[in-house]
Amino acid sequence: MYSNSHREGDKETTTLVETMSLKERMIETIATYVQQYVDAHWQEVVEQHRSALEAIFARAAEQVYARYSQELFQPLSAELKQAGLTCDPGFPGTIPFSREQWGPQEERERRFWCVLCQENEDILGTLLICYFHDHTQFRIPRSPLMLASEQTNHIVIALMVE
Repeated sequence: MYSNSHREGDKETTTLVETMSLKERMIETIATYVQQYVDAHWQEVVEQHRSALEAIFARAAEQVYARYSQELFQPLSAELKQAGLTCDPGFPGTIPFSREQWGPQEERERRFWCVLCQENEDILGTLLICYFHDHTQFRIPRSPLMLASEQTNHIVIALMVE
């Protein structure tokens, strides 16, 4: 498991709760924090879990990416909860609330999203996650990309993502 703080280059970043106390509580702030975390950990998660993930790919191909996603995003999900945020659907999103139709088999892109709400039920916006993966072998070709949107209607988001 990872600590709530992490190093990026030579500077240490803070937790999401600390970041949100220093900056305005906006969807862009959260997307930036999540992107920094993912950029710092996406390859580390691959290497730490490589043998198990390759075994899953050999048995069930696509299911390996759900497992990888769980390993990568679980610490962030806990931080979102600790910051008093809820996600609809759960972070980083679900297969029914996603689209995959871009890129060659070696670098497919699946787009997930979740609407973030504060404890007082005020909606902050939507976090969009562009998740890159390989259909021919277990491989994550690059870091997932985080985008922020003020749009919160799932139907409009689905159309926007397509």
